Amino acid sequence: MRLTDFEVSSIRQTVHTLDTDAKVYLFGSRVDDDKRGGDIDLLIISDRLSSADAGRVRWLLWELIGEQKIDIVIAKDNSEPFVRIALKEGVLL
Repeated sequence: MRLTDFEVSSIRQTVHTLDTDAKVYLFGSRVDDDKRGGDIDLLIISDRLSSADAGRVRWLLWELIGEQKIDIVIAKDNSEPFVRIALKEGVLL
């Protein structure tokens, strides 16, 4: 996984500030240690947050870890095929 300890703790802290029960997964190229570059792809499983909250999460993260490309998907469960793939290939933070 190609995130620093500070980035991981910042991501968890930010999401859990908005929903203490949310689960956060990193998926995409940053999961693979052999790849370079790439944006930060996050899947947030939450009963409280909606896709409308993604911008707020991104803004709070930029304040902590600096502006970088962060893609955020927020879902309530794994009913969507994309979410199931992200859960299968992702890493729980």
